[in-house]
Amino acid sequence: MVELLLMKDVEHLGKRGSKVRVRVGYARNYLLPTGIAVPASAVNLLRVDKVRAQWLAEEAKLLSEMQELAGRLAGFEITLVAKASDAGNLYGSVGLREITEAAAAKGFPLDARVFRVAAAVKHVGDHSIAVVLHEAVKLSITLKVRAEGRGDWVPGQETAPVPTPAES
Repeated sequence: MVELLLMKDVEHLGKRGSKVRVRVGYARNYLLPTGIAVPASAVNLLRVDKVRAQWLAEEAKLLSEMQELAGRLAGFEITLVAKASDAGNLYGSVGLREITEAAAAKGFPLDARVFRVAAAVKHVGDHSIAVVLHEAVKLSITLKVRAEGRGDWVPGQETAPVPTPAES
């Protein structure tokens, strides 16, 4: 194990400026060459202490921006239409790419990493999608998946509409 100082936030490892212990290979092959971390030497500790106030100001600004964005996203819904069977199973699935594109089309160009989807959506219906804008700013949006050509039909909620001869 080797001790490093993080120069950038690393999810599941630590915030920038913190001292972490990682395996030698992870440090040598990823953290050090990419500039994400530096060795935890006395010189580097002083360097980090000098920029810590700037980092805290940047973090406070980012947090306020994400809280404002979360306020605009409150109650946000995405509706996607996909081909589905009569039982409501999708022919394919709805994944992060489709969710990200739909959010961007509605004026919220978010990075796919903010959406937390356990598995691809494979059924028609309403699904709750977690959105993590910042470690302190988390919310949920609604993803409405509808069957192509059936409007708001959701299996189990009501009977499926009978297609008219023009739709056949």
